[in-house]
Order: sequence, then structure tokens, then C-alpha cells
Amino acid sequence: MNKVKHILAIFIVLAILAAAAYFLPKTEFGSRMLNIGDSAAEAVSDSAAAQDTTPFVEKFKDNIQVLQSSYSKRKKRDVWTLGKGRTIVYYLLQAQRFLQANGGSVLRMEELHDDPTVFQSATLDAIDPKGDTLKLLLQVSENVFRDNASILSIAFQVTRITPELIVALNGLDFPYDLMVTPFGMGDGFFPDLDRIKNKELVLWILMESQNLDSRHKKLRPIRIHHTEQQIENIITEAKTLVPSATGIATRFADQAVEHKQLLQATFQPAKDQHLWFLDLSMNQKSRVDETCKEFSMRCKALAPYNPSNSTLDDYIGKRLRAAARSGMAAMILPLSLESISKVKAMKSKAAHQGTSIVNLSTFMKY
Repeated sequence: MNKVKHILAIFIVLAILAAAAYFLPKTEFGSRMLNIGDSAAEAVSDSAAAQDTTPFVEKFKDNIQVLQSSYSKRKKRDVWTLGKGRTIVYYLLQAQRFLQANGGSVLRMEELHDDPTVFQSATLDAIDPKGDTLKLLLQVSENVFRDNASILSIAFQVTRITPELIVALNGLDFPYDLMVTPFGMGDGFFPDLDRIKNKELVLWILMESQNLDSRHKKLRPIRIHHTEQQIENIITEAKTLVPSATGIATRFADQAVEHKQLLQATFQPAKDQHLWFLDLSMNQKSRVDETCKEFSMRCKALAPYNPSNSTLDDYIGKRLRAAARSGMAAMILPLSLESISKVKAMKSKAAHQGTSIVNLSTFMKY
């Protein structure tokens, strides 16, 4: 009997120990998990708090890449020195966009022309998100370039593709655009196009011009006598043939750009297809800009290379200098082995002056 009691006592003790071994680790583990969760939540909260405490003015400076800041007692303004490579007007527009996007607003901004000791300058009065007033004097450095001081786009107008051109284009190590007419280009055109790397494609569409004749019919130009539906069909089918196309550039079009109804009929389907528009006509009477504003589209007018008034070297040099002077420029060149060779050689000059080479879609955002 005593032996039975002894055995029962042993079983009871073992059961108690087993229960303790089961529950205690689980409780401790749960406690540890709770503590870890609390620590992670605190870390996230601390990180968010750290982000939120970044002063608005510092974010503002970072956005427009201020090189140096000081305070002028005489002018009673904070003086921000900005990198060369962008115009003061560009900086003012960039500042305005930042303020509007972050809950601030511009009270007044004015470009200054009365200080011969400063390269370019302007005053900017603004309200920050807390309602405090910022009184700034922005001035562009005369000799210190900002990071990525300027941008340059390079586009080639494609009339044919050869194996030699494919090899030359694939030898470029920077982004570029190919302007292609999607209609009447032959069966091998698109497979050859697919073999080219680093490209962005633009629809190079013929539009009404006194230079059009029966030879251009297969290229499906947009004409003044076309209906809105016919124009929409041309643009929709062009985008179907080149689905990665990001925009439209004019080919000929000297008469089309003066005809507002034709432009309206072109811009609506272009906008529906998320395409921007480049006017290459060089027509001073162009109504592209005013019509484009009605559709809230991105549109620009650019000057393509014209062999009748300059050499390739002159044109490329002028566009490179324009980028350094105004902060942005684009060159539109005929696709040839010569033009590819010259822009390839130009890359080091662009890098030396702080100019980044970007595709046209990036260029169109500025």
C-alpha cells in the first residue's frame, strides 16, 4: 500500500513539473514577443517622428540644391546661392512647384537686374506650411556648377535602318530617342527596330504641308480635309504599331501647326493615348502652344538640324552650349553613322560641363 502511495506521489510530482515546463516557456516567449513587437512599434514611431521633424526650410534647400546660405542684414533676407547650369527663372519655377506641393505658397518673386556683382539673382517672398514668411534672395553662382547642372536630349529622325546603324546605336551608352514614322516602312523595319537598345520611341507623323505630294500617301499624313475620326484613327493605329511610343513629333507640318481645328483633332486622341507633342515645324505662326494649353498636355517646339544653315558640328555645339546656359536643351538629328559618331564624341564635353543626357520624356517634364 505504501508502495502504491509512493508511486502515485511520484506521478503527481512529474505531472506538476510537466505542466510547469509547458506553460512557463510559452508565457515567457509570449512576453518576449510582446516586448519585441512593442520595440518595433516604437522604432517605427521614432523613425516617422525623425522624418517629420526635418525642418521645412532644409527640405526646400535640398530640393533646389542650395550650395551655400547666409543672412544679409542690409537686405534683411536669407541669401541662398545656387549652382550654375540652371537659369534663375528655372529656379523660381522649381521653388514655386515645391512650395505648392508642400502646403506653402508664393507671395511675390522678381528677377533682379541691378547687381553687376551677381551672375543671376531674384527675390522670393513665400509662406511656409506653418504660415511663417520666408524672405529669400536667390543668386546663381558664376563658377560652381550644381550636380546634374543641366539636361540634354538627343533624338534621331529615322528614315531607314541598316545593320551598320543598329551596331552604331547599340554602341551608345546613354539614353536617346528614335523618331519613327509607323506607316509604309516595310516588313523588316519593326524587327530591326527591336534589335536596338537604350532607345525611346517617338511617333514621327507627317502633317499638312505644302511639301506633301502623292509619294507621301503611304505614310498616312494628317491632312486639313480629314475628319476628327480619320485623324483619331491615324494616331490610334500609329500607337498600336509602336505601343511603347511616348510622344508625337511633327514631320513637315508647316501648314498643320497654323490650323487650330486640325491641332484640336490631333491633341484629343494624343492625350487619350498619353502622348506628348513636339512641334518641329519651325513655323513662327504655329498655334501649338495655345492649343496645347486647352488640353493640359505637355508640348514644346524644338529646332531640328537643318543642313542648309549649319554643319552638324555647329548645331551640336550650339545645343550643348544652350544646355549649359539655360539648363536644358535638345538636339534633333538625322539618323546617320556620322551623327551617331559625333554625339558619341560629345558625351565627355557634356559630362565636363555638368550636363546629363536624358530621353525626351524626361526633357518634356521640365
